[in-house]
Amino acid sequence: MNKKIILAVAILLVFCGAGAIGFVAAQNQKATAVVSKNDTAATGQEADGEEDTGLTITDGGETYTYNPNLKTFLFLGVDKTGEVTLQENAGRGGQSDCIILFVLDKANKTTTMLEISRDSMVDIDIYGISGDYVATEKAQLATQYAYGDGEKRSCWLTRKKVTELLGDHVRIDGYISLNIAGIATLNDAIGGVSITVPEDYTDIDPVFAKGATITLTGEQAENYVRSRDSDVTGSNAARMERQTQYLEALFTQMQGKLDTGTITQLQSSASPYLVTDLTLDEMKQMGSYTMNETVYTVPGVTKEGAEHDEFEIDHDGLQKIIKEIFYDHEQ
Repeated sequence: MNKKIILAVAILLVFCGAGAIGFVAAQNQKATAVVSKNDTAATGQEADGEEDTGLTITDGGETYTYNPNLKTFLFLGVDKTGEVTLQENAGRGGQSDCIILFVLDKANKTTTMLEISRDSMVDIDIYGISGDYVATEKAQLATQYAYGDGEKRSCWLTRKKVTELLGDHVRIDGYISLNIAGIATLNDAIGGVSITVPEDYTDIDPVFAKGATITLTGEQAENYVRSRDSDVTGSNAARMERQTQYLEALFTQMQGKLDTGTITQLQSSASPYLVTDLTLDEMKQMGSYTMNETVYTVPGVTKEGAEHDEFEIDHDGLQKIIKEIFYDHEQ
């Protein structure tokens, strides 16, 4: 991975600042916006066409127009312990356990975050071992990533599915993913991350007692953001809160540490776990943005399914959030 891309990762960490969530990643491949359901995933290629800045929503007789100053990036934390490797057979690429949409407003120089539960029940496109489309069936959003190649195609498939989840009312301009094993390397690259444990998580690690202030090692950090009891309905909600807290602290502590040594260390330790289609210029423009203190979450209810938790999305509530974040009300 070239040093410019690692620098872009560091710039992104500064941009995120306090209050940010996300798993950051880096390899270089420029993509176009996804604004429709055109399925070119069988070839792993993006749909052709210009970005649509004329999207509108009509609701209750009122018209809302898509804010043309927005740029959005999808961040994925992939539950795969090894390095990023190209998978020859579909179904082995891991699952995207952390799914967050970063929304940049170029006019106001602000960014807003929209969290999406990995358990969200959506129509997943199933691909066979050879990569040929087989069927579409209702399943957890996190599983869509697995039906790609573990690299760009997996990211693209997930980005496409998130676009559909949002009703094709939102453009997603790029993606960044990080295999979960990369958390430990990022943590140790900055000398550990300090947190105060908000609840009793001694079932994960005896040192995670409520109120304890700890500087996490890489292994502890990975356990903190990854662990949950899958036998307990709704356990992903608490994990999402820990991910938010940890990454908030990680990005805050990254500020002021962007010296050559840190960038070199990030290059050598984190690059095997990263995938992105963002360019250096796109990363640079984030540097002066401030974080919106409000963190949005796709609304819904978690239910116990036959095999796993199922998060049923409140589409009316989601529509309100989409209008608030992405659209301007026409007067």
